[in-house]
Amino acid sequence: MFDPSKTLVIANPMARHGFVGDHWEELSVRIRKALGPVELQLTESRGDGLRIGKEAIANGARTIVSFGGDGTHSEVVDGIMHSGVNEQVTLGVLHAGTGGDFRKMIPGAEQLESACAVIRDEPAVPIDIGWVRYVHDEGHSEGRFFLNIASMGMGGLVDRFVAQSKSKSSGKAKYFKAVLRAQQKYKPARIRLWIDGKDEGEHDISNVCVCNGRWAGGGMMFAPEGRLADGLFDVILLRATSTLRGLPVMVGLYKGTHVRSPIVSTYRGRHIKVEMLANTAWMDIDGEAPGVGPAEFRIHERALRVIGIDPEFL
Repeated sequence: MFDPSKTLVIANPMARHGFVGDHWEELSVRIRKALGPVELQLTESRGDGLRIGKEAIANGARTIVSFGGDGTHSEVVDGIMHSGVNEQVTLGVLHAGTGGDFRKMIPGAEQLESACAVIRDEPAVPIDIGWVRYVHDEGHSEGRFFLNIASMGMGGLVDRFVAQSKSKSSGKAKYFKAVLRAQQKYKPARIRLWIDGKDEGEHDISNVCVCNGRWAGGGMMFAPEGRLADGLFDVILLRATSTLRGLPVMVGLYKGTHVRSPIVSTYRGRHIKVEMLANTAWMDIDGEAPGVGPAEFRIHERALRVIGIDPEFL
């Protein structure tokens, strides 16, 4: 049962182009009206979601609500998983981001009041959580947990262009423009792929997507059969090709039909390794771009309870 006295809402004031911070007084009143006397805290810089969540859990919080975009949710999840008592903690999601892909699997999560009602009234279910090790932009190896989808290839370059964009257009439009821009700059990375110890060969890639959920990039359905509690990643490999040949695949990503293309291969597994052979594969981890490959991915089965997930996605 939901207990507001053991609940912390972690909000990113920069979410939705600063909307959350600009309207925080009004938003906090609406949240407390819907959820009761919960504790509220704003992040100030990258990494705060992880730190604040860990500290709150150590002090007795058992429901952590992430208010922001997919990057905020991912950072909060990383903090919960590092708390050491993740199986005792419940995650709630309030959406205020550019892409907003994870919340597509939570009915009612589109608007603030209805999303609060989900957190207050709906059950929590255990889902899988991903873990990835990669090379940070500063050059050192770094490992972290992720909630939805991590990829390497052109995706991280797309993230960087989205972050630079001053456009107020929708998340879908912003990501689409960034993809077109990235296609002009990206030099296809050559990788060797391993799935659960099996060598799946060398490939020149546009992206390798390691999927827990289904959507990323502002509505692209990378893993149309992805499920959050099956103990497996859906791995989608998109081979590098010409812009002309790749355009139907990019369009198909919004419908999930890209998996029919001969330049796309799909796999399923628990332990994924991607070796680098040539050029740069830019990392995307839940919409953030912290580094590059090589990378290793592992799944943590049913490691975190999340409120309101539609059974269709389990």
